[in-house]
Amino acid sequence: MEENTKIRVRFEIGEIKFEAEGPADLVERERSVFTNTLLPSAVEAIVRTRGVEQAMKCIEPVEQSKGLLSTNVTPLSESATFSIEESKDLSRTSLSSYITQFGQIGEQDFALISAYYDEKKNGNTSFTSDHIKQYYNDARRNKCANVSDLLLKLVQKGLIMDAPDAERRTPKAYILTSQGINYVENYTPKEETEKKHTKVRKPQKKKESAYGGIDVDSLNLNKYPDVKSLKDFKEKMMTTLYIITNEKVGEWFTTADVLYLLTDIFGEAATADQVNGVFKREKLWFKSENIEGNKRDLKRKLLNKGIEYAQSLAERTE
Repeated sequence: MEENTKIRVRFEIGEIKFEAEGPADLVERERSVFTNTLLPSAVEAIVRTRGVEQAMKCIEPVEQSKGLLSTNVTPLSESATFSIEESKDLSRTSLSSYITQFGQIGEQDFALISAYYDEKKNGNTSFTSDHIKQYYNDARRNKCANVSDLLLKLVQKGLIMDAPDAERRTPKAYILTSQGINYVENYTPKEETEKKHTKVRKPQKKKESAYGGIDVDSLNLNKYPDVKSLKDFKEKMMTTLYIITNEKVGEWFTTADVLYLLTDIFGEAATADQVNGVFKREKLWFKSENIEGNKRDLKRKLLNKGIEYAQSLAERTE
């Protein structure tokens, strides 16, 4: 076939018409795109909106215009058929049970699948916002707060479109598009991405103390006031620090160290807030330094005023 050979193709399928004129290879490409891509959607739209069970295609022979060059190309002719796949028997299937096969679905998928189900079971090819609300009732599902917005998003995605008589109906009616039908029929259950996250407070890991291996028998506790006999928390804490310092077991204390000594060694109830409260209120009793590699916590040791206070407690209890 010569490159400059021109042909003219025209055929009709009911109300659907196609006509192209020009170089043979260009016309063939346009015809192929039309028959393989545009034609199925157009025929399906007619079938859905007009209630036609089958649309037979009768293609007119190619007509060669007088002004075009003659060609030996065989006249193009096409024949195609379209049929709706028979639906499964849904007479004993409720919307609730039908929906379960799709797994966890969002609001848009629910509306789309429900409209598909209604069409397959009841023959309702169009639906309105009232139908969507009824679908929620039928499926025993919490209603969507904004059905109008839901329908708008489905239209924007090309999954539904205005029904042919939409402007004459109130509320506005919609039908599923070919893309929408294909979406439902080839639906792949999605992984649950909208899991409800419940914050679980993890138990705080107890900070290790430098006094973890302390030998209680080496503290000579009989020389000091019984910590349990003291009533005030500050007295308990200062006596504890004085014992450790005076027995030369250690001299520097972090908040975690004080908590460990009070709770694990002396069996007293204590919180970090109580310990830090004493540190803040009685600043003149302690020398403070930063802990290497830790800018938030401090370590402290007793100064003379703190030692004097603890000694006064001992003298008072003798």
